[in-house]
Amino acid sequence: MVGAIAILLSSGSAFAEGVGAAIAQDAERYITVGHDKLGNSVALDTETIKGTTYKLYGIYGDGVFETTFDASCKESRLFRNRIAIYGPEGQLLEEDQEKGEIPFVASSSPGKGMKIVCQKIGVSGW
Repeated sequence: MVGAIAILLSSGSAFAEGVGAAIAQDAERYITVGHDKLGNSVALDTETIKGTTYKLYGIYGDGVFETTFDASCKESRLFRNRIAIYGPEGQLLEEDQEKGEIPFVASSSPGKGMKIVCQKIGVSGW
């Protein structure tokens, strides 16, 4: 799965590098919510949304990072729960489970992800 995410994020095309139909199905799972400094996509994983908890993925070296957030939609507050870095074979390389509030910035990748999540659960004002 890490390889599929990496290809989607770095290429923007579900069919890059001869990947084929299996990854094309995953393309609908991930919504691009921003880009990193190198121009790689940062994506929201729509299948892992649970209530107001969601995950963003992006390229990190030759692997992938996964950041888990929890949104407080009514208060426009955002909390980081976990950051994990996976290698190219999907192995967990690093994990930081330090939790804490981060500033809500509507134009940032976490902010755009929060907007999608809050709209999905029907919170007014989003």
